[in-house]
This record gives sequence, structure tokens and C-alpha cells, in this order.
Amino acid sequence: MANPYFKFKQFTVYHDRSSLKVGTDAVLLGAWADITDAKRILDIGTGSGVIALMLAQRSAAHIDAIDIDEESFKQASENFLASLWSERLKAYNISLKIFAANSTTKYDLIVSNPPYFTDSYKPADPQRFSARHNDQLPINELASTTAKLLSENGKFCVILPVKEAALLTTAARNHGIFPEKELWVYSFTGKEVFRKLILFGRNENQCQLKELTIETAPGQGYSKEYIELTREYYLNF
Repeated sequence: MANPYFKFKQFTVYHDRSSLKVGTDAVLLGAWADITDAKRILDIGTGSGVIALMLAQRSAAHIDAIDIDEESFKQASENFLASLWSERLKAYNISLKIFAANSTTKYDLIVSNPPYFTDSYKPADPQRFSARHNDQLPINELASTTAKLLSENGKFCVILPVKEAALLTTAARNHGIFPEKELWVYSFTGKEVFRKLILFGRNENQCQLKELTIETAPGQGYSKEYIELTREYYLNF
């Protein structure tokens, strides 16, 4: 049986009932997202709440976290209550579309590790289906609602595979938010990019590009850059 929880240096995340388990994508985004001057943060598709907890650890912001899946919402709420930052974390069981339609709050930072498999095999499990496919969160909807919810100088940070990252970048431009920073992630040296982290903002400036390799080679251990990025979270770093 898989471990029902994942222990970090300052908090523990239970994820056995969540639609999306703790994984490298979430940790990368939680460690990389720009919290500069962020007083209010929104986590879209929070799952177990791991990204929200990571951001709470390194900021003083109030963080709202939404998820359409009821069990994920319940487990994120429990993880928040058990953390050191429970007074700054709030989970909501709601879709992004309905949340955006009713929210009057503008966020300084929005983060999302969204469902992204646009045309691959869809699992029979409805919970895994909603977590890993974009049928319930189309890319254009993610772009338009994020643009509506961002404050004037707000930032939107997301992690996606290469194909979906390109689609979101095009959609975001149509709604007045533009890529300002990108981190291209490689699993091993010599492999192709398998994830892109993108920071969007309202200024159409030249995008700053950096690269990160997680492991130099299979079985050779994590790279110095990956350890440096995540050392405040992983127990073995």
C-alpha cells in the first residue's frame, strides 16, 4: 500500500484521498513561484494542498485554495488545519469558473498545477479523470479567469508539459497576460524538456529563460540546482 502522506521539513501532507498525489510537478511549482510582495495568493486545483502549504511556509500571504473535487477539498482543509499556518490558509470546494464569477478579490499571485492531458487516454476513475485531464478546466478558461482575478501587478505561475504550455501562452496573450519568466525542466542531462514553469504578468516584456535538470543521470542523484531550489522542503536535502 502506498504511503498515505508525504512529510516535508515543516509540514506533512496527507494525499491518499486527493485526486492528485504529491509529486515533482507540485514541488517544483511551490518552490519556484514568485512570492515577491504577495499578500493574497490563489491556488487553482489545490489537490492535497501541497503547493499552498509550500507558499505559506515562505510567505506571510493569505492563501485561498480551490478544488472541484470534494475529497481533495476535504483533505486539503485537514492538511491546512494541521499546519503552522492554518490561520492564513482556506480551502473551497468550487470550480474556477464559479469562483471567478463570484469573487471580488484580486490576487497578487495565482498558482496552478492544472489538469493537462488534452488528448491522451482517459482513466475510468472519475477522480483521476478530473485531476489529469483538462475537460473541466479548458486552457482558455484558465487564461481568462486568471486575467480577471489578478491584481494590477499580479503574477500567474503555472507548470505544464511543453505542448500545453504553448497553448496556454497563446491563450494568455489574448487576455492581456504575457510570459515574463520561464523555467525549462529536464529529467536528465541530454533529455528533452518535459515540463515548463511559466510566470505570466501584465507587462509584455522579453521573457527570461532558465533551465533546470533534476538529475544528471539515472541513479546519479539530484543536481545541485534542484537541491538548491527545493532544500527548504525535502527532508533528505
